[in-house]
Parts: sequence; structure tokens; C-alpha cells
Amino acid sequence: MTSSSSEGIRQLGLREGSISFWGALAISFGNMAPAASVLFLPQAMAQFTGSAVPLAFVFAMVASFLTAASILHFARRFASAGAAYAFNSLAFGKVLGFLSGWMLALAYGLALPSNLLVFGYFAQGFTQQVFGEQISWLIFSLCGIVAVTYLVIRGIRTSARVDLFLIIVETAIVLGLAIAIIVQGGANGNTWAVFSPYQSPSSWTGIIFGMLYGVGAFAGFEASATVAEETKNRFKAIPAAIFAALILGGLLYIVVSYAIAIGYGVHGGGRLAHATLPLSSLAIHFVGQWMALVVDFAGMISALGISLASANASARVLFTMGRDGVIPRWFSHLHQRFGTPHHAALMLTGVSTLLLFVVSFAKSPYPAGFSYLVEASDILGLSLYVLINIAWIRLWKKDQHHFHMGWLVGTLPSALGAIVMFIPLVSTIYPIPAWPLNLVLYLTALFVLTGVIVALWLKKNRPETLTQAGQASVSSEYL
Repeated sequence: MTSSSSEGIRQLGLREGSISFWGALAISFGNMAPAASVLFLPQAMAQFTGSAVPLAFVFAMVASFLTAASILHFARRFASAGAAYAFNSLAFGKVLGFLSGWMLALAYGLALPSNLLVFGYFAQGFTQQVFGEQISWLIFSLCGIVAVTYLVIRGIRTSARVDLFLIIVETAIVLGLAIAIIVQGGANGNTWAVFSPYQSPSSWTGIIFGMLYGVGAFAGFEASATVAEETKNRFKAIPAAIFAALILGGLLYIVVSYAIAIGYGVHGGGRLAHATLPLSSLAIHFVGQWMALVVDFAGMISALGISLASANASARVLFTMGRDGVIPRWFSHLHQRFGTPHHAALMLTGVSTLLLFVVSFAKSPYPAGFSYLVEASDILGLSLYVLINIAWIRLWKKDQHHFHMGWLVGTLPSALGAIVMFIPLVSTIYPIPAWPLNLVLYLTALFVLTGVIVALWLKKNRPETLTQAGQASVSSEYL
């Protein structure tokens, strides 16, 4: 296990103490994209849950906390901008640690172009409705990537402040609409019935399947671990930020999904399941046409927020791997003025811009282009959630005193978390989807296989380099 003192941390390059708990919270909550989640997920969940979407979100919150338990255990003890890259290196060894970083960089990285597609799509529609101007979505997406790249290079403090502002605005909009629906009593009055599993066509089975979709709304909650080296009081602030993101996100999803459910009515689960943008439809019905435009604006800035948060996370994973020498050290170069991983950021910008242009020639930005990129990101992300749960169990067993925790606290949540994340992972890859989503699956598998080959090559030809993989600072409490 590699560790370093607080003095060693200052030599790692990234600027220590750049952000506080609030900045770390912005990175985690921004990666969850709260407004986008309540815009796009409830109707997908309602296919299984009927009007009991809020109940499924309750279980999704609990399920997310199971995986969060493993990450919280790591974050309280170890800090690295590589996050799962470092955590899994400590538990499994350098080969699987390298592969984790390889996958994590792309999982976060793909969130940049995929959500810029959504941003461009919403911005195009918003501009046309408000100003009567028809401007290509690609123009908005390219403007978005320029803004994101500037902010990432400008510094994590600036990025976190922008993300926090966007989160406050988008949350205020969707929560305000939810309160308006609840105050008016929805379609048939306020009721606890939407928390009953019997509103689902298949009872508890439907709630469980809805929960698996709902877990996607919490994806990215762990992203603040990538800014640990730049956070004040990192061993307390990062776990607190992850915990707070899950609590705040969970409460928001439950309240807003409750408003959506009663807005369609207890027996309106079927109509909800077939709605395109149910929150926008409810905005028109309960407030007015102008509110639907405001909701679309919330979705637009939510997509921009997750693009910024994920770009910061991916750039830091690439930076850390470059610093360790397991990928070209070019990625570890820091901006002379801002001290940020600008080479990694520029690489992300280049690849993302290429993907945006490919989508512009091949498919519509949303939902087609978005779904292709998200499928790859989901496969990688869910695989890493499974791995990090197993990693914590392995590290707990390796520690002589099991970190002074019994199995009930130390391993049971992690084991359940691995199972919960494994189920949607399997459903994503099997049965194999039809063309062209099957091509995305094959390309993702090829990317992972390439990572395995590179890791084994390093082990054979540059073992001294691979031994540097996944270094992390250790809390003085556990030294």
C-alpha cells in the first residue's frame, strides 16, 4: 500500500485547499444532474412501477447508499485524484488498478459529449420557442464545450462555483414546479397511495425494476473523490460531500417524482409511462406554457452542469495516471498559471468535439446520439461500481484489524451494493441489443480489452512503472 504524508501531497502538483466542502458537493451533485434526472427518468421507471415512482426512488436511494458505503470507507482513509483508480490499486494490485483508471477516465469523459448533445438539443428548442430563431444544436454544443474547457483549465474553484450556481437554479425550478403541483393537489388530491407497491402492474417486482432505473439518477455521486487532493480537510469534506449529495438528491427525486405521480393521478401510471417529458406537460397544465419553457431551461443548464463536473473528474483521472507514468506523462502537465491539468482537458475537448461532429452527420443529438454514448458510459460505470464494492471487501479482509469494523458494517453493505449494481450491468449487455447499440457494446468491450493488454504489457516490460500506479495519500488517523 502506497501512502504519502501531508507534505508529499503538496508535491503532487494539484493545488491543495482550492475548494471546501461546498465545492466538492458541487462536483458530486453536478455529476448527478438533478434536473435532467427528474426530466428523463420517471417515465422510464413508470413502465414498471406505474404511479409508484416515488417508492422506487426511495429504494434507489437506499441501493445507492450501499455502494456509497464502500466509497465512503475509502474516502475517509485515502485521497487521490484518480479515485477508483487508486482505490482498486490498493485492493487488487496494479494491473486491475490500472484497468479501473482506464475505464473511469472514459466513463466520466463520455459524460461530456453525451450531455452536450442534450444541452444543444434543449438550447435549439428553447431558442426557437422564445426567439423564433432556428439555430443548429451543434452550434450550442460547440459553444458549451468551449465554455467547459475554459472553466476546467481556469481552475476547480471557478468550476465548482459555476456548478453550484447551476445546481441551485435548476433545483429551484424543478422543486418550485413540484411544490406548485402538490399545493394544487395534483389530478385527484394528495395521497400516500403512490408509495404503495400495488400501484405497480407487477407489484414488488415492478418496484425493483423501477429502482434499478432510478439508481441511474444517483450515478456520479462519488465524483468529488477526484478533487480530494484539492479539497480542504479532504478526509472529512469528501465523505461529507458524497453523503450530502445522496441525501439531497434522494429527497429531491422523491418530492419531484411524488408531484409527477399525483399530477398524472394514482391511476395515471400508464399515461406517465408513455409521456415524452412529463414534467414539461405538467408545467403547462398546472402553471402555464411559460413554465414549460423554464423547465426546458432547467434541463439545458443541468446538462451543462454535468458536462462541467464530469470533465473536471475525467481530466483529473487522466492527470493522475500520467503523473504515475502508466500513460504518457504529457497528461500530467499542469497549466503554469492555474495549476490545472490542461493537457488532459484539451484531449477531452478534442475527442468530445470529434464525437459531436460524428453524431451531427450520423444521428439526431437526442435521443439517438445521446443513447449511444450513455450506453458505453453506463457499462463502464456500473462495472466500476461492482469492482469498488468488491475492492473494499478485499481491503477490509487484508487489513490486520479489519479497520476496527465488524463484517456487518465493513462488508455487508458493500456485498449488497455489488449485487445491486451487477443486475443493471447484466441487463445492459444481455440480451445483446440490436444494431447500432450492439456496436457500442462491442466497441466498449474492445476498449476494455485494450486496457487489459496495455496493463499486461506494462507488467512485463515496465514493471517499475506499473508499481507507481494508484498512489494515494493516507489519512494520519490510519497511518
